[in-house]
Amino acid sequence: MAPSTLQPSTSGLSVGAASEKATDLAEQKEIEAIWKEVNNKVVELAGGDPTKIQKTLDIDAVLKFIDGVQDSDKEKSEKFGLFKKIVGRTLQCINTVGGLVAEGASTVFAPAGMCYNALTFVIQAWQGYEGIFENLAELLEKCVEFLERLESYQGRMDFRLTRVACQNLRLFVEICDRTIKLRRKHKRFLAFTKQLFLNDNGIQDLLSMMDRLNAKESLLVNAQTYRIVSDSAGDVKLILETQKEQKKEDEAKKWRRKIAKTLGFPGTTLDVDGEPIPTWQRTFDSRKNTLVGGTGEWLKDDQVFCQWVQSSSLKRSAVVLEGKNGSGKTSAMANALRCVRKGELAGPTSRTVSVYFFMDSEKRKPEDEDTSSILELVSRILLWQIATSYEAMTKSVYQIIERSPDFDGTLDLWQQLFVNNKERMNSDTTFFLFVDGLDKTLVELFRKLTSVPDDKKARVFLTARTDIVSDWLDQDGGLEYDIITLSDQNNDDIDKYITDRMDNMPILKDSSRPGIDDWRNRILETLRRKCDGDYFKLNTSLDALSKVDLVDDIKEVLRDADKTRTDQIDSEIRRLNRTRTVKEIQEINEIMLWVETGRSWYSVEIMEAILSVKYRARDFPDALTAPPTLTRRKTGVSVADEGETQATLTISLLPFAQKLAEKYPIFTITDTGYVDWRSSEIVERIPEKGSQQDALFDVAAYGQQVIQESEISIVRHFLNNVCPPELYARFGFEGFFDAMLGAGRKDYICLDSDNANIKIALTCLTILTEEELRSNKVLRQYSVNWLLDHLKEVDLAIADRDLKGRIGPLLVKFLTEECGIDSMFWPFDTNVSMNTWDQNEYKTLHEARCEWVYSMSGVQELSRWFHDSSVTKHITEEPGVSLVAAVKAPSANLHEVLYSYAAKELAHHLFRRVEFTPRQFLSACWFIRGYLSRIDPEKSSRMPSEPDPYRDEDSEMFAEYEGREFSLDHIAMIEAWAAKVLDKQNDSLVEQASWEIHGALITFQLCPFQHGAVEIYQARARKTVQLDPKNWHACHFIAKQPNTSSTEAVDLLSRAKKAIDELRKEDEDWIKDHANSSLLARITLDLGDRLWDQGEDDARAASIHRESLDYDYVHFVSYVEVLLRYRDREAWGELIAFVEALNAASDSWAAFFDELVNEFVFDIVHVRESDMLARAADATGRWDVVEKFFTLAIGVSHGIHEDTHDLLFLVRDGFARTLASAADPARRDKAMAIQETALQDIRPTRTESLSRHAIEAMTDSLAQTYLDRAFREGVSAEEAAKYGDSLAGLLPDMADVADLWMNSVTACCLIRFHHKRGSGLKLAQDWTQHIVRTSIELLSDDDEENDDMAYWMFARLTNTVDDVRNNRITWALRNMVQYNALQRWQKWVDAEKEAAAANGANGAEDESKTAAAPQPPDGDREEKAGDAPGKPTWFVSCDGCDREWAVMSETLHSCADCVGALQLCAACLEKLRTGELEKSKPDLRCRPQHEFIEVPSWDPRLVEGMPRGYVPLPDGGAERWISMDQWKAELRKKYLDGDAKK
Repeated sequence: MAPSTLQPSTSGLSVGAASEKATDLAEQKEIEAIWKEVNNKVVELAGGDPTKIQKTLDIDAVLKFIDGVQDSDKEKSEKFGLFKKIVGRTLQCINTVGGLVAEGASTVFAPAGMCYNALTFVIQAWQGYEGIFENLAELLEKCVEFLERLESYQGRMDFRLTRVACQNLRLFVEICDRTIKLRRKHKRFLAFTKQLFLNDNGIQDLLSMMDRLNAKESLLVNAQTYRIVSDSAGDVKLILETQKEQKKEDEAKKWRRKIAKTLGFPGTTLDVDGEPIPTWQRTFDSRKNTLVGGTGEWLKDDQVFCQWVQSSSLKRSAVVLEGKNGSGKTSAMANALRCVRKGELAGPTSRTVSVYFFMDSEKRKPEDEDTSSILELVSRILLWQIATSYEAMTKSVYQIIERSPDFDGTLDLWQQLFVNNKERMNSDTTFFLFVDGLDKTLVELFRKLTSVPDDKKARVFLTARTDIVSDWLDQDGGLEYDIITLSDQNNDDIDKYITDRMDNMPILKDSSRPGIDDWRNRILETLRRKCDGDYFKLNTSLDALSKVDLVDDIKEVLRDADKTRTDQIDSEIRRLNRTRTVKEIQEINEIMLWVETGRSWYSVEIMEAILSVKYRARDFPDALTAPPTLTRRKTGVSVADEGETQATLTISLLPFAQKLAEKYPIFTITDTGYVDWRSSEIVERIPEKGSQQDALFDVAAYGQQVIQESEISIVRHFLNNVCPPELYARFGFEGFFDAMLGAGRKDYICLDSDNANIKIALTCLTILTEEELRSNKVLRQYSVNWLLDHLKEVDLAIADRDLKGRIGPLLVKFLTEECGIDSMFWPFDTNVSMNTWDQNEYKTLHEARCEWVYSMSGVQELSRWFHDSSVTKHITEEPGVSLVAAVKAPSANLHEVLYSYAAKELAHHLFRRVEFTPRQFLSACWFIRGYLSRIDPEKSSRMPSEPDPYRDEDSEMFAEYEGREFSLDHIAMIEAWAAKVLDKQNDSLVEQASWEIHGALITFQLCPFQHGAVEIYQARARKTVQLDPKNWHACHFIAKQPNTSSTEAVDLLSRAKKAIDELRKEDEDWIKDHANSSLLARITLDLGDRLWDQGEDDARAASIHRESLDYDYVHFVSYVEVLLRYRDREAWGELIAFVEALNAASDSWAAFFDELVNEFVFDIVHVRESDMLARAADATGRWDVVEKFFTLAIGVSHGIHEDTHDLLFLVRDGFARTLASAADPARRDKAMAIQETALQDIRPTRTESLSRHAIEAMTDSLAQTYLDRAFREGVSAEEAAKYGDSLAGLLPDMADVADLWMNSVTACCLIRFHHKRGSGLKLAQDWTQHIVRTSIELLSDDDEENDDMAYWMFARLTNTVDDVRNNRITWALRNMVQYNALQRWQKWVDAEKEAAAANGANGAEDESKTAAAPQPPDGDREEKAGDAPGKPTWFVSCDGCDREWAVMSETLHSCADCVGALQLCAACLEKLRTGELEKSKPDLRCRPQHEFIEVPSWDPRLVEGMPRGYVPLPDGGAERWISMDQWKAELRKKYLDGDAKK
C-alpha cells in the first residue's frame, strides 16, 4: 500500500529552473516513446489496420461487448459472472493507471483505451472456446495483482513511478499479444484445460517482468517518501532504513511466508506478517522462569550429555532422557536447552542451531480446527525454527520450495528441506533438536534424521517415559540412542526444589526461628524419600503443607506423602466432595465440562466469565437489565461499562486464579496461561455420572447419612423457639444448615459425557439471547463460532430430556428475537479500526454466515432438533409454534422458514436505523444477499451445501457472496426485497426521505467503482432533501461531497446546525438520543472543516472544531484531518487547543481505544511520519498538553479488560517518538524510560496483530540511546557498565534470530560499547562473528542481488569496530555495484534514444509498413518488452546537508559511534565539530566527540581491468585488488578465529 504522503517529487532536490525544465521534457519524451511502442503493438493486434481500433472505447462498452460474446454462446458458462467481475476490476485498474501515465506526457492520449482494445481482441480471438472465461479470469487476476498497487499513487507520481506504470501497461498489451498467438497453437481444440494461459512460459515470463516492476515500484515509493520527509524534516537517515533495507526485508518476508504456507501453519496461528506466532518460544520462556536457580547443573558433568553436545563425531546422535511420569523431564530438558543455547558447553562448530518443541504446550482439543497429526505439528514447528535460524538457511529452504513445491508427506518435507539441504552440511553449523514428550509417530522421523550417511547428523534430544523407551525405540529398525536416566541424576534438583518451596512458606521460610531448621530438614528428608522424585506427589504434599501450621497437621501430610498417585487423586476428590459446598461442586463440574468438552483452551478470565453464565441468572435476576446498543458514542457501552458488567458476573470475591489454587487443586494454570487438569491422570479418576463408579463416592463412604430438608426444618424450628435471634445469628446456624444440605451428595464431582455438548450448547444459546451476557466479547465470539458444532455433537436419543426441553424455547428465541439475531449476524465492534475489525469480528461473522446462511449445515441441524418432540415440548407460544410447524412441512424451504425473521431484522438495520458504518452495511447486505439466493430455488441449486467453499478467499463462492464490491443490481435487488418486507409503500414523506438517504449511503459505501454510482447516490441524497428539508443526514452527506462547492456546503451545514440548536432549546431530551447527538457532532466538525478551508475566519472554524467534541460522538480519523489542517498553516496554538479539548473528553476514549491508537496516534506518528505534535508543543510551550494526551491514553488502556498490550505498545512508541522530536534535549531523554517500559511489557505478550518490525525499530532506537549515554562526559564506569548490561538485555537469544538485519543496529551498539571499553564480552564477540559469518554466506551463494545487503551489514560492523581497511573495501564494493548499474542504465538510455531517433527519421511511410514487416521471434520481442534497467537511486547521503549520491563523487565520513548509520561530508563534519550543525539539525544523534572513518570518493579507475570475482583495494597501493575468496579468507582469519573454511 502506498504511503499517504506520496506526492510528485519535483520538490525533492534543489536544482536550477532551466535544468528542471529540460529534465521534465526528457522524461516526457521517454514516456511517450514507450507508449508509442504500445500504440504500434495494438495496431499490430488489429491486423495492421488502425481503423479497427475504437478510440472512444470505455469500460461500459467493453462490458457490453463481453455480454454480446456470452449471449452468442450456445451454452451459458457458470464462470461468466466471475469473469465479468474480474474484467470490470481489470478495466478499472487500467483506467486509473492509464490516467497516471497520461499525466506524465505533454500530449493528450488515452493509454487505457488502447489496453481496452487489446483486451477485446483477445476475447474475439478465443470466442467460442470452452473454458475461455475461467482461463482468462485467472490470467487477468494475475495482472490485476500488479496493476492495482499503482492505483494508490494517483496524484502523487514522479517520473520514475510514471515510467513503471507505463511499462506495466506495455506488458499488459504484450500479454494480450502472447495470448492471441496461443490461439494458433490450440486452433484444433475447442476445449482446453485449466490454467492454459498461466502454464505458458511466455506469459509467465511477462508476468515475472511485472513482478520485477512491482519490486522496483516499492523501492521508488520508499525513495519518494524519503524526499517528502527530507523536504519537511530533513531526516536523511530514513533512506537507509527504507530504500535499501526495505527490499531485503520484503524479500525475506516473502521467503518466510512461503515457508510458513508450505509447512501448513493454520491461518489462526499466523501474525499480520503471515508468519507463525512463536508460541513455542513463549512456552520455553515461561518454563525458564519457573526453573529453580541452580537446577540442571548436573548436565554439565554428565558424560553422555557432554559428549552429545561437544563431540565432533558421534556414534549415536540421539539422546533420550528417560523418567517416570511427573519426574521433571520437561524442566530437565529446559535446562539442557538453555545450556546449549547459552553456549555453556562449547559445541563442535562456531554456530549452533537449537530448535525445540514442548508437547504439553501444544496440546490441542480433539475437535480443534487444526486436524494435523502429532508428526505434522512437531515437524512444522521444528522445520520453521530451522528454516529461519539464519539467513542462508532461510534462503536455501525457500529456493528448494520454489524448485519443487510439491512434497510427498511430512517425512518428505524433512528429506527435501533439511536432510538434502546443502546448509545442513555447513561446516560452521551444528543442529540440535529438542523434543519434550515422545510420540510413537515421531520415531520414524528421528530414525531418518539420525541415520543419514554423513558426519553432519542432527543431534536429537528426547524425553520419554521409562515404559515407552524400550517399547517404541528398541523395535527392529528403531532408533540408535544413548540414554540418560533422570532418577540417577536429579536428586540435587529435587532438594533445591523442595527448599525453594519451603523458602516461600510463611511457616518455614524463617530458619532463624527455634525449631524451624529442624522441621525443614525433616520435611526435606521425608519428601525426598517418600515421593521418590515424583513431582506430582511432591507438589501435592508441599501444597498441603503451605495451608497448615499445626504440628499434627504437618505430620499427617508427611505421613501421607508416600501414597500412590491414584490414592492421592482419589483422596483429593473425596476431600473435595466432603468439604466443598454444593455450589462449589457444581462449579468444579462446570470447569471439568469446559476443560474436557470445550473447543478451545480458556484463560482464567474467560473461564470465570463462562462459569458466571450458569449462576448469574439464577442468583442475580435483578441484574438482567439490557445495556444500550453498542454504537459510536461516548455514553454507550464503553469498555469501562463492560468492566462494570463483568463485575456483576463475578460469582466470588476471591480471585479465580487463587480459588483454583486453594479450593480446586485438581486444576492448574499452565505455562501458556490456560486452565487445565493438574495431571492428565486426574480425569481418569473422575467418575461418570450414573456409572457404577458412583459407589466410590457414595455418601456412606464419608460416614454421613443424607440430611433431608424436612429434618433441618425441625431443628431450625426448635432453635428459633429456644434461642434469641441475636444468639441464633451469632452461631451461624443457617450457614451450617446450608452445608449439611450438601452432605447428601446429590451433587458430587463427576463427568456427564452424554450431556456435555448439550450443556455447552445451552450456555451458548443463553449468551446469545441475553443482552447483558452477549456484551462480553469473548463469550459471544465462542458462542457464534461453536454453537453449531456443539449442537451437531449431541446424540438426541440419549441426551437428558429436561435439557432438550430447555433448548427448544432458546432456539426459537435465537431465531426470532432481535437479541439472538444480532448476536449471531450483526457487528458490535464499531469502535475499532476497519483493519482490526477485519482481523477479528469479521472472521467470526463470516464463519457464522458460512455455516448458517450460505451452506445447508445450520438449517439442517436446526431441522433435526425441531423434529425431536422433547425439544419442541415447551414451545407453546407464537411465533415458535408456527416456526416448528413450518420446519416440519414436507416441502419447506428451511432458509426461508428459519431465517425470515433474521433477514427482516437486518433489513430493518439497513434501511430504518441510523447505522451508517461500512461494516454495518456490509454485514446486513452479505446476509440478505445470501438469504435471497437460498430462497431462490434456481440460485440455491447452484450453491454448495457445505461451508468450506464459502470460507476459501480464492474460491468463486467467496467472491460471489463475501465480495465487498456490490453491483448496483445487487443493491437494487436487496432494496426491492426490503421495501416489500418493511412495508415501504405506506411510508410517510419523512420516512420516504429517510429511506432515500439510506439508499444513497449504501450505494456510496458498497458500490465505489460502479459506473453511474456517483450520480445515483448524489441524486438520491438531493431527493431526500426535497422530500424532507429537515433530513440533516442528507444535508450533511451532500455537504461532504467533493463536487459540492464550499459556499453551498457551508450554507447547508450552517442551516442544519442552526435548526438543530433551536430544536435543542425546545426539546432538551433531543440531544440525549445518541443518533441525534452524533449527527450534530459530525455536522459541527465538518462545518469547522469547510470554514477553515475558506480561510476567512480561522478562529471561528477552530472554535467550531472544538465544539464538536462536546457531543456524544467520537471519530479519531476526522480529528487527524483537523490537526493536519492546522499543521499546514502552522496554526500551532489552534492545534494545541484542539488536543487540550480532546484531553477533556478522555472519559470517552476507552470504548474507542483501538481507533485512538490505530487511526490517530499510529496514523500521525507512523503512517504520516509527522512531528506536528512536537512542533506545536515547542512553538507554544505547551508540552503539558501533549504529554497529558499520551499519559491519558496509557491510563485508559489499563482500565480495559481486553488484551491491549499491542495497542499500548503503539501508544508508548508514539509518545517516545514525539518526545524524541522535541527541541529540548532534556525532554528527549524522557523517551528512554517510555521505550524501556514498552519493550518490557510487549515482549512476553505480543499477539498476531502487532508486527515484530515495530518492536525491533524501538529496540534499535533505545540501543543507540544507551550507547550515547554510556560515553557521555561525566558518566561513571559503574553507570556505563549498567548501560552495557541494558544493551545486552535488548538482544534476543542468538538462536532465535531469524533476520540479522532486524537486530544489526542493536548488535552493533553492543559491539561498539565493548570495543571502546576493551572488555571483550563473549556476547559481543558472538554477535560480531554472527554478522561476519552471515555476510560471507550471502557473498558465497549464487544470488548477486543479496550481495549489497552483505556489504551494508559489513560496512556497519567494520565501522563499529574501527576496521578502516575492510570498511573502505566494503564501501568501494557498494560504489562499484552502483557504478555498474549506472553504466547499464546509461547504455540502455542511449540505445532507446537511437531507436527513437531512427523511428522518427523513418516517418509515416515506415509506419504504414509496420504490419507487413517481418517480426522478430517471440523470444526477441519479449526480451525487448521486458523490464528496462532502472536508473540507480542514491544509496548514501550526507545527514548534515541532505545531499545524495548514486555513486560517491566526494569523500564522506562515516560515524563509528553511530554504528555506521550516519555519514557526513567534509563541510558538515566541520560544522558538527564547531557545534553549528546541531542548530540546523537538532534531532541529529551524532555528537562532536564522535569518531569517524574517512571513506574515499569513488574512482572508476580502481576497477579498470579488474577480473570478475575480485575486490578493489582503495588503500592497496601497488596492489589494486584481490580475489573475493582471498578477501573472505582474510575476514575469517580476523573475525572467525582463523577458520578458513568456506
